[in-house]
Amino acid sequence: MKVLFVITGLFPGGAEKIVLEMVRSLLKAGHRAAVVSLQKEPLAGVRTIVDQLEQLGVRPYFLDLSGFRFFRIFRLLRIIRTEAPDLVHSHLMHANLAARLVRLFSRFTLVNTIHIAERRSALKVRLLFRLDRLSFRLADVCTAVSAAAARFHEQRCGLPEGSIRVIYNGSDPVPPKSPADIAAMKRQWGLENAAKVIGSVGRLDYQKGYDLFLMSLPHLAPLIPAGEHWGILLIGDGPEREKLAKLAAEIEQKFPMLHIVLTGYLPDAAAWLPALDLFVMPSRYEGFGLTLTEALSFGIPALCSQADSLPELCALSPENTLTADFTGPDLTDVYRKALQLPKLPGKLFHSTEQMTSEYLTLYQEILRPNE
Repeated sequence: MKVLFVITGLFPGGAEKIVLEMVRSLLKAGHRAAVVSLQKEPLAGVRTIVDQLEQLGVRPYFLDLSGFRFFRIFRLLRIIRTEAPDLVHSHLMHANLAARLVRLFSRFTLVNTIHIAERRSALKVRLLFRLDRLSFRLADVCTAVSAAAARFHEQRCGLPEGSIRVIYNGSDPVPPKSPADIAAMKRQWGLENAAKVIGSVGRLDYQKGYDLFLMSLPHLAPLIPAGEHWGILLIGDGPEREKLAKLAAEIEQKFPMLHIVLTGYLPDAAAWLPALDLFVMPSRYEGFGLTLTEALSFGIPALCSQADSLPELCALSPENTLTADFTGPDLTDVYRKALQLPKLPGKLFHSTEQMTSEYLTLYQEILRPNE
């Protein structure tokens, strides 16, 4: 079987990691794969996904599609005809719509996957949902990475409940950094004397809610024993980095017992999770929460927002997870409870092998419906 994956971009992110792992698993099982990105090729420093695909022998196509280059959508049609896949599997809303559009001009089997419960209300987003509803039947099957994301998308598009099938994202245990490496990096970050380190791994943008996390820190400060210093660690990069850095500086000035570090992009970010005493995921909206499952695979206690799929995932490990409203009035009590959560043996939620097996079953159902 040959599967052609279409995705909005190949910059580091959860959906992109899932496509990479799907390609890896399919090749290992003797299948073939190709990948198309609607966006341009990432520059050096954020090419982790691309580099790993190329190491697998898969050189992605890059359409560099934009409003001024919309005609390049027809390159996708040519690529599909050239690659002649048994099935096209698109990921994220823009890629889903692009694949449906070119399907008007060529018949191929199409699976769409929704990775996020997109809650922005901008005109552009409302238009995308309208287009999604109008073109929904052009896909053979639509899946979502969590029940919350599936139900939200159905409601937003006015679709009957159950229109979207749920296949959870898979993740495998991440090889952790050694204690020596973690100690050395803590020194580099200026956290070698931190009694506790609280933080997260993720993209620094509005959706992920890191501004809410930083603004909640005054509620954490009263819990820090006299004479102790605690570290706040955000591993990742994104459009809100400058805003968050300014906010961090203001908080540090008011609460000198806190040291806030924004590391920027690290290619092996999840491997540094064991540096944390408490993982925090303050998302405003979320489709799955891959870094949460990675944190739980290390047994790290987690404090998450109540957005979409996060309570769904936390319910699978209730002993060391807590959900809360990061804009609520009782955050000091929330942090007190979160800091009492135990570190547990690692728990694997849903493996890449399980995810791939479920998608292969789905592919076979579509391609050979009468077998």
